[in-house]
Amino acid sequence: MKGKSAVNTKNKTGRWRTLLIIVVLSAAAVAGYAWYRNTQERRKDVESMDLYQLVPVRNGAITLKITSSGTVKPGTVYQVMPKLSSTVTHVFVKTGDVVTKGQLLVALDKQDALERLQEARDNLAIAEAKLQEVESQAGLAPTQARLQVEQAKVSLLNAEAKLAQLKEGAKSQDIDQAKTQVRQAQLSCENAENEYYRYKTLFEQGAVTRQQLESAESKYLTSVESLKAAEQKLDLLLADPDPVELAAAEASVAQARTNLKVAEANEKSTNIQQQLLTARAQVAQARNSVSSAERNVSLANVVSPIDGTITEVPAQPGQTAGQSNSLAVVTDLKHLTVLANVDETDVHSVRAGQVADVMVESIPGKVFRGIVESVAEQGKVISGVVYFEVTVKVTDDSGALKSGMTADVDIIVDERSNVLVIPNAALESFRGFVMARVLDENKEPSFKRVELGISDGTFTEVISGLEPGEMVAIPSSGTGAASTVPVRIREGERNPMMQFMPGGVVPRALEPGRSTFSGGR
Repeated sequence: MKGKSAVNTKNKTGRWRTLLIIVVLSAAAVAGYAWYRNTQERRKDVESMDLYQLVPVRNGAITLKITSSGTVKPGTVYQVMPKLSSTVTHVFVKTGDVVTKGQLLVALDKQDALERLQEARDNLAIAEAKLQEVESQAGLAPTQARLQVEQAKVSLLNAEAKLAQLKEGAKSQDIDQAKTQVRQAQLSCENAENEYYRYKTLFEQGAVTRQQLESAESKYLTSVESLKAAEQKLDLLLADPDPVELAAAEASVAQARTNLKVAEANEKSTNIQQQLLTARAQVAQARNSVSSAERNVSLANVVSPIDGTITEVPAQPGQTAGQSNSLAVVTDLKHLTVLANVDETDVHSVRAGQVADVMVESIPGKVFRGIVESVAEQGKVISGVVYFEVTVKVTDDSGALKSGMTADVDIIVDERSNVLVIPNAALESFRGFVMARVLDENKEPSFKRVELGISDGTFTEVISGLEPGEMVAIPSSGTGAASTVPVRIREGERNPMMQFMPGGVVPRALEPGRSTFSGGR
């Protein structure tokens, strides 16, 4: 019995040991699996951080610009020419002098002008004396009455002629002629169009030169404008008279008739009254002669028409100057213009009044502020690309900007502040849409559909789809992922669906260019 008890005790101890070993091994397995999983998670995190960098969505300012280049031109170049023929006596300026409007530049010999002025004054004195004599013999009332009658007759004739013209409308022969011109213009346009596409095909085959193709295109565009003009002329001839204008013309005729009746009732015609009219006319003519002679005397002093700088002085003392001779050239070097060439794909966004930044290579870091003054209606072809000339007005008080300099021009199309922005590197084209790249809970790249606004080439406005503080993923530099982003963006730009996304995202919005970005949370 004692031996059996010992065996039982030994068996119980063995079972406990086995159970303990199983528990220890299970705990070790669980701990090992947890360690392995944690290691894998950390490795995945490290790999994600190596491939991507997280950037917060934040508020900032973004500016959309159109960049072009052009040439600095003076604002105004004024050729100062004399308004009477005479001899130059003095030249008071030299090249480089800064002058103000009205400043004396050149003096001409005024002796002949002074003699003519004295003669005109003598004739005026004679005419005034004769008028005084006639006025003493007759009153002014009859003369005024006769003048009123004549004026009333002329007014009535004019009013009746205008009314008749409105009622009659265009003549049939004029309409037929206009229709013929439209048909001719249509034929010319069709011929020019066919010729242009024929040349285009030949150019693509290398059979004609670009110059021949551009000449055919120019003829085609000219024929289109001629057709529009002919059609507009025909429309005007076929249009009915304006009822408001017709009623106004009838009222004018009625009023003119009433005025004539009143004038005829007051008319008293006498010989002395006719003499009075003649004397008055002679006095008026004499006074005009005096004024003209005085003006010629003042014109002997040639003055600057504007504030500017003397850039040329052809005048020399003793020189005989006529009205076609330039005595000096005054140039406005303070108010300059830049003639910038804007690509046809961008010109629809440019309009007068927009702000523009002007920069020249010779003055690094200096930005001159300008205003778009005008946009050319007709484009020009440069190296096979159609450009439109945009005139930007620039004011430079420092004098650093010189005419002839080559300038870079940034035309500010749109500016938005305190809007959500993300880097363009966080955007990818995905199934025809531009999406924002984020990392999911497994640290894997995923995409969120967003509504985008304007882009400056580096950052893009987010209208909806993301909230401030959310993190977007951009490829880390030096990784394989980074090299795929530009390709994907370019693929997206070629996708027509991108042009119709909410917020106005278009392919060119993601192109790199001159940009500004500021601030953020």
